[in-house]
Amino acid sequence: MDMWHHLDTPDQDHQIGALQHKIYPSHSYHSMSLELYHTTHNAGQTTVVLIHGALVSGLYWDLVIPHLPKSYHLLVPDLPGHGKSQSTPFSIDLASHMIAQLIRAHAITGSAHIIGHSLGAQVAIRLASTDPDVVNSIFISGFGMFPRTSITPYIPYAAWAMSRVENCLARPLISWAMDGADIPHIDTDLCTLDLCRQIVAPEEPTEWPVPWPARTLIVAAGKGGLIPTKDSSRDAVKLVEIGRELNDETVAYTHLGMRHPWNRQAPRLFAETAEAWFERMELPGGFVKL
Repeated sequence: MDMWHHLDTPDQDHQIGALQHKIYPSHSYHSMSLELYHTTHNAGQTTVVLIHGALVSGLYWDLVIPHLPKSYHLLVPDLPGHGKSQSTPFSIDLASHMIAQLIRAHAITGSAHIIGHSLGAQVAIRLASTDPDVVNSIFISGFGMFPRTSITPYIPYAAWAMSRVENCLARPLISWAMDGADIPHIDTDLCTLDLCRQIVAPEEPTEWPVPWPARTLIVAAGKGGLIPTKDSSRDAVKLVEIGRELNDETVAYTHLGMRHPWNRQAPRLFAETAEAWFERMELPGGFVKL
């Protein structure tokens, strides 16, 4: 655990435990011996876990990893249902539990800084709420809440179809439309309708998280336009209000030049932002506080 890890008071510990029991009831994960597929990079003394978004895998971080400090020991898992962890069904609860197991087993000090993008941002916050002892600090981008509506049952079909339509588009065209973002093809063998259902229309709908103690940077990409790639600043502001209940250093920013997949659009900036946050340095230019 590094020197900046947030220290909880006994009252906070009691509050966190009560909230966890209320919102996240116990699951029968204690006997689970399966481990997420993951890759490791570097032999540093500070562990950082990178959590990818929906319908991709840990390979989605390939542009960011070279720009992170070599002093960072990186753990890059495939979420349940994704990549080489495909055999395990996806849920936010299970994903956060398995990442906690991964950190306890492989992090240098048994705790880690967390980077989460899109769906990975939701997993990161759940992890910080349920297993705060394994989380040092957090940098997330692209967090979004999608309340259940009458069209929710149909969204998995749209997501399944759109992944296939997107694969038909020329990569240079997508890169041009996305300000240079390098968006890889989606593996349609892994992007199944079942997985889309598990993510978009889960049996237990995703709820707003309970407060968590880790110091957290929340980024909402601010560029939209013809392609709707702008994150929700409203969701970022609400999330920061929740996070600040237990850590008043939690903050939210937007960047008007960045699109939702800015880890593929500006990977160096993404990595520099993570390093700045983890090392308590000033953020790179271009960020506007929400």
